[in-house]
Amino acid sequence: MNILKKYKSLISILEDNEYSIDKQIVSKYCIDWRKDYEGTSEIILFPKSVEKISKIVSICSKKKIPIVPQGGNTGLVGGSVPRKNKGEIILNLKNLNKIRNLSSLDYSLIVESGCILQSIHDHLKKKSLLFPVSMGSRGSCQIGGNIATNAGGVNVIKFGSLRSNIIGLEAVMNNGQIFSQLNNIKKNNTGYDLKQLLIGSEGTLGIITAANFKIYPSSLNNKVIFASFKCFNSLMDFYFNITKTFSSSISSFEYINQESMNIVLKHYPKLGKIFNEQNCYCLIEVSNYNAIPNFDNYVICNVHKFSSIAEDIIISKSESENIKIWQYRELIPLAETKEGFCIKHDISIPLESMEKFIDKTMFEIKKIEQNVRLVNFGHLGDNNLHFNIMYITKENSKKLIKNSRKINNIIYEKVKQYQGSFSAEHGIGQLKKKQLKIYKSKLEYSKMKAIKKIFDPNNIFNPGKVI
Repeated sequence: MNILKKYKSLISILEDNEYSIDKQIVSKYCIDWRKDYEGTSEIILFPKSVEKISKIVSICSKKKIPIVPQGGNTGLVGGSVPRKNKGEIILNLKNLNKIRNLSSLDYSLIVESGCILQSIHDHLKKKSLLFPVSMGSRGSCQIGGNIATNAGGVNVIKFGSLRSNIIGLEAVMNNGQIFSQLNNIKKNNTGYDLKQLLIGSEGTLGIITAANFKIYPSSLNNKVIFASFKCFNSLMDFYFNITKTFSSSISSFEYINQESMNIVLKHYPKLGKIFNEQNCYCLIEVSNYNAIPNFDNYVICNVHKFSSIAEDIIISKSESENIKIWQYRELIPLAETKEGFCIKHDISIPLESMEKFIDKTMFEIKKIEQNVRLVNFGHLGDNNLHFNIMYITKENSKKLIKNSRKINNIIYEKVKQYQGSFSAEHGIGQLKKKQLKIYKSKLEYSKMKAIKKIFDPNNIFNPGKVI
């Protein structure tokens, strides 16, 4: 059947620049950022209003046309791309990109789902305000996708994940009904809180179209502390003392192992080596939200109380130094891509078990394959490790692919043993569906399936993802 005729009822709602059936254009939206998942679709829609999305969903519900909601397509688990030959259409939210309301009195911001995260930061910075959720992909990820995956990022230790910063949501539900709860109230104890189910649902329960967020006054200034350690135990000792000393002033506490540092310096040599090689490093951002007088001296004096624990410590002197130091952490994922095939894991482990987990997991992996290295980094302040396995030499990558299932099983079983989570912040998507079924309790899994059935009886919202 002719594609225009097939989707006539959808196209009739839209302007010419709100859809495409051009194969070259559509195919670009069918592959994920890592190029691990590539599906097919005949059409992509770019609606400019919630009302149009409502009409699209209503038609798709009646005709049982599956919809893949898509934001910036920066997800890492294949959750925002269609599957192959399943008749799925892509609904990209990039045109739904207005900032609807900013309340300096309530410290709240209502934005539409297609807004780029960085553009939200930029808008608020001009007004000395802050939206605290931030991550390496902030220049291209859309806020709707961040909500749909309950994104974490680098400031969770102080502000929590995205869920903690949402006051209200707007979403298009089954049959095109619009759920709207964007009112500016912090307390609303009136029964089941439906927005909490939509947050982190990865587009499987409805299409999130807008959100009301908590915002905050900007920090007066920030200091970045970069330190190196001869062992993980020393880093944890430093963590305990620094978090106790600075408490709520800490907005980020990041961990980097030596292999992570090696690949960043290899692929981005202009950064320059600033430490002698050690076992691991931490990056801490301390923010002056409480108008602490002589903040620079306050940070320097308190950090140096614990300088004997670290091998070396650098404390930033300016905003430009903050940006440069952060690059050592934020460039790790890009350096991994340049380095070659990598078995990636986004896990969380209780801090008291983290060193044992790392050592025992690598011991088991090396029973299978000796010539591997661990590229390990993440958000130490909220238990989140990006625990990634690479071969020592790029030429052996095919062997690593062959062993990936065994390595995954070892890691996931160890995560379970140490009472962690196999998905800390990236979500489930297509990648971790099997693990969800294995590691969620039967009760949790059955309730999740029941919720999906209630919200999406025709299974049109992002089918084949999560459940």
